[in-house]
Amino acid sequence: MNPSLAASPAPAVPRLADPADREYCRAALPRVSRTFALNTQVLTGTLGDAVRTGYLLCRAADALEDSWPGEPAAIQDRFDRFLKSLSGDARALASLSKEARAFGPDRLDLALVADLPRLLRVRDALPRAHAEALSWGVGTLAAGMGRYAARAASRPEATPYLDTEDELDDYCWIVAGCVGVMLTRLFAAEYGAGTAAEQERRIAAAPVVGQALQLTNILLDWPVDVRRGRCYPPASWLAEAGVTARELVDRDGPGGTAVARRLEARARAALARVPDYLDLIPTRRVRYRLFCLWPALWALASLDHARRDPEFPWGPRRPRLPRSEIWRTALASTVAVHHPATLRALYASIEHPADRAAGAAASPASR
Repeated sequence: MNPSLAASPAPAVPRLADPADREYCRAALPRVSRTFALNTQVLTGTLGDAVRTGYLLCRAADALEDSWPGEPAAIQDRFDRFLKSLSGDARALASLSKEARAFGPDRLDLALVADLPRLLRVRDALPRAHAEALSWGVGTLAAGMGRYAARAASRPEATPYLDTEDELDDYCWIVAGCVGVMLTRLFAAEYGAGTAAEQERRIAAAPVVGQALQLTNILLDWPVDVRRGRCYPPASWLAEAGVTARELVDRDGPGGTAVARRLEARARAALARVPDYLDLIPTRRVRYRLFCLWPALWALASLDHARRDPEFPWGPRRPRLPRSEIWRTALASTVAVHHPATLRALYASIEHPADRAAGAAASPASR
């Protein structure tokens, strides 16, 4: 899981962006994202365009597996053509786009594949360093995702998607950790990397930001994913708990609870390291710090919200953090983000709500 920084091909000279393509990206993001569209709004200018386009490209890659089933060879072929499209293969791009368009405009994630030429035109209009960061990040994600997707399609139904804890780590790197590195490269392209040592520390800390959010999503999406045959808790964990993938939903049980708590602990451990990454981002870069901070705060609050749901994780739906809580948390961070110590205090208050509640119960004022 070494985040190699070899750049994928990018246009030697940036092309002019078509305003209609940029507007397409702005309109598409809120259609395919509930929360990422919110924190991306704080980014402006070239960085905002690059991050928005990168997210949409990653969602297009994700659609090749989640919304376009098929035989292993067909799935791998689609990912191969996606990777060739990133590198400028016009024939691969045209064929992939045409096939996706046949699904119609109502399939929003596959519509991103159909409109892949528009996304790539926006990427190609970015400055070279921004475009190279996107090509590397999306290419790393798509290559690894294609490998896992093709393997999963060849396995019997109800087989866990991942075999071991090491594969869980690898998968989280592929679909999220490399995105953290991509964002850090975009930050350097926009604002400057500082010293080589400073950027090296950022790159080393970056994967945990994405991995923390991915682990949280794996847990929160458990009710939906397992019912559609996608069990991300690894087979080795299920074996240790004495449960099958099918037994993780529709009824409460000690085995499923044990696996859920194990996954939650892993997500919380990763989320606890997000402030370490933010410490490496200058406080004057408030917008980027908020962009990274909000999803982590929302993830912590979502884990607590899920804990209060008596039917989670075996019940029928993913627990959703109320919009009021999303905005309350974001508002509370707007002052704290300027000061590392205050930010860590805010983070800890959301990270350990049970400790805060216990302290309040024990205080004289509460009696």
